Amino acid sequence: MGIILIILILVFAIIGIPIAFSLGISSLVTIIAEGYPLVVVPQKLFGGIDSFPLLAIPFFILSGELMNGGGLNKRIIRVANAFLGNLPGSLPIITIVASAFFAAISGSAVATVAAIGGITIPAMIKQGYPDHYAAGVASSASIVGPIIPPSITLIVYGSSLQLSISSLFLASAVPGIFMTFAFILIAVYQARKNNYPREGKTSFKEKFDAVKEGFWALMMPVIILGGIFSGTFTPTEAAVVSVVYAFIIGLFVYKGFTLKDLPKILGEAAVSASTIMLILATSKILAWVITVINLPTMVANAILGITDNAFLILMLVNIILLIVGCLMEANAAVIILIPILVPIVTQLGMSPITFGVLMTVNLCLGLLTPPVGICLLLGSQMAGSKFEKAVISMLPYFAVGLITLMLTTFVPAITLWLPGLM
Repeated sequence: MGIILIILILVFAIIGIPIAFSLGISSLVTIIAEGYPLVVVPQKLFGGIDSFPLLAIPFFILSGELMNGGGLNKRIIRVANAFLGNLPGSLPIITIVASAFFAAISGSAVATVAAIGGITIPAMIKQGYPDHYAAGVASSASIVGPIIPPSITLIVYGSSLQLSISSLFLASAVPGIFMTFAFILIAVYQARKNNYPREGKTSFKEKFDAVKEGFWALMMPVIILGGIFSGTFTPTEAAVVSVVYAFIIGLFVYKGFTLKDLPKILGEAAVSASTIMLILATSKILAWVITVINLPTMVANAILGITDNAFLILMLVNIILLIVGCLMEANAAVIILIPILVPIVTQLGMSPITFGVLMTVNLCLGLLTPPVGICLLLGSQMAGSKFEKAVISMLPYFAVGLITLMLTTFVPAITLWLPGLM
């Protein structure tokens, strides 16, 4: 039955059925076929979202919408431009830095490419950058969203295993920062190689004015992450703080929206949040089905039957995650694969904290990879670029993601050093 379940999920994903319905239908078919009571369906649907840590997801999404509507992201881009505008390939670098800052608030890659790419992609094209290059840079920069804390994917992972979400956030900080700086180096190299334009040097006064205007926007990730890492408040409480902060700064300081705009902002946030929560609810049913039909043991035996070499097993696990990331939404994949893969990697001595970061980095790469590649697809649409050309422009950044993945897999200190220090 396990094979049939996997085939159903893959077929539904390939033909384009929304992932929440794909997971729910596949689970329901298996439950009926195995003769389990249908009462388990509503129980698991409710149980999938009945978690205090998961409350952080809708709040972080709402704070991202308020930040976008309030003009905080525009101020961040202006500050980045003031200090980085004289570098070769300044606009791509500004896109990468601004995406990292926005990621430290929204925790979502799709929100990051929409909010930051929506501003910088047209600017890059207007300045003479190829449309496919603009799409590739903005889409690649967005994947640091679920890696740099706070991360929605890590919240889902931590709540599923009852792990410290703050520790997971600390563990993901180094890989996220490494990817950001590596992306910048690639952008500089490509700009020099292709003689891309730069924004131009700014005076001290222009830098001062940009920082002065963008001060409250820049303070937002400092307050949120500082509060989490210092233990002042939990990640869930930090999400609520981020909403209150973005509301006050966006409405009263920057005056980017009015009270009349709130219903639209709340509606957009509600749609995004409810989509994720529905996926989490249906994936919880599937996770239960996977467990009761003993699929984790079958997969573990199959992998261990191929080899008992720890290096090869970890490479196989990464390959599985890369394939799943190409086909499935990351948060659903996390819940489904936890009961299958966590016992395997912990048997090899890998910390669940490290594996959480590994899963997140791996599945984020799927946001750039066909056939789904939702971030690259969105970036291509905003740039008016052909998807296949954007894929080529994305490849150097994807290579950095693979390097980060290998370092995370085989150098545990990268993820465990900071949580141990704190």
